[in-house]
Amino acid sequence: MSDIKKQKLIYHLTSLENMSGILEHGLLPRAHLQDFADVADQEIIEGRSDYGLENYVPFHWFARNPFDGRVQIDRPDEDFAIIAVRRSVAQRENWKVIPRHPLANVEPELLDFQRGFDVINWETMNTRNYHDPECKSICMAECLSFGPVPVSKFFKIYAPNDEVAEAIGEMIDNMDLELEVDVNPGMFL
Repeated sequence: MSDIKKQKLIYHLTSLENMSGILEHGLLPRAHLQDFADVADQEIIEGRSDYGLENYVPFHWFARNPFDGRVQIDRPDEDFAIIAVRRSVAQRENWKVIPRHPLANVEPELLDFQRGFDVINWETMNTRNYHDPECKSICMAECLSFGPVPVSKFFKIYAPNDEVAEAIGEMIDNMDLELEVDVNPGMFL
């Protein structure tokens, strides 16, 4: 596996049901959302709101992280897509970083991009040992955009198969957007 620290993208998993709204309005923070297919654990959502994290759009540092896996296991009959944004966008706009699962500590460390990037334990993250609670927590580190992420900042959308890619492609064409969709089953369960 390649070194996660050296990769160029960050990732946001979503239900295919949300894609039309995302393509129309961009990725919105939870606090701005209405009528969407919520894939997150409600207990975790409540914990996140205690720290104002519902005002941010979360991204993970690699696909097939513990969050992505849990969501796909819990919803085996649902189709998903992954929205990728270049890390350079997050760095340039000084998005925030939480260097481990946001609820791993009493209060999450919400750091400026470079500081947060520098303190992530990349060596541990690269092991991807989800049976080790410390590693699993580090693998759940987040990069957070304060406020909406418009489609113009998307690098690419990944789909698990041709059928999902075609559905997203039709939405993109109907909205006259310029956005690439790639099929990459290895990014999904």
